[in-house]
Amino acid sequence: MMYFAIALCPSGSMREHPKTHELRTIEVGECETKQDAIDNACLQLHCRQLFRGVIGLPKGKGGYLVLNAQEYAEV
Repeated sequence: MMYFAIALCPSGSMREHPKTHELRTIEVGECETKQDAIDNACLQLHCRQLFRGVIGLPKGKGGYLVLNAQEYAEV
């Protein structure tokens, strides 16, 4: 299944592109399980897992929410 990571602000809100107002999204890639996608996203984005698919950047600079394609479509 395809997975995506949505950028989060330090406050936890989702970051949007300033001109298009679309969510800032990074394609994580095809993974067999959500945990594989989280591990892959942590390596790509230099983050660590905080809680259930939420990965954080160092020093409270925000993070990402890892979602599969179906969950992403619902957002």
